Amino acid sequence: MELLETPNPNAKKINIQHDKIVGEYINIQDLDQDSFELRILNLPEIDSIFVGPNFYTILKKANADWESISRDINTILDKI
Repeated sequence: MELLETPNPNAKKINIQHDKIVGEYINIQDLDQDSFELRILNLPEIDSIFVGPNFYTILKKANADWESISRDINTILDKI
């Protein structure tokens, strides 16, 4: 998986098959402790993960920089 650009400068997309409800944000309380989604949401620069059909949109906080976040997210994604 890789992070893909979106029109929104505060968002990146990853294509992924999932069983989450489309059109909702991932609720951190509903995640397994070892899930990659939880590890991404626990990054201090990340605001939320929105669920789309066969993709997630990862939203960062406005003052965060994608360069460093992308490295952290790619490290997490490389382990799944």
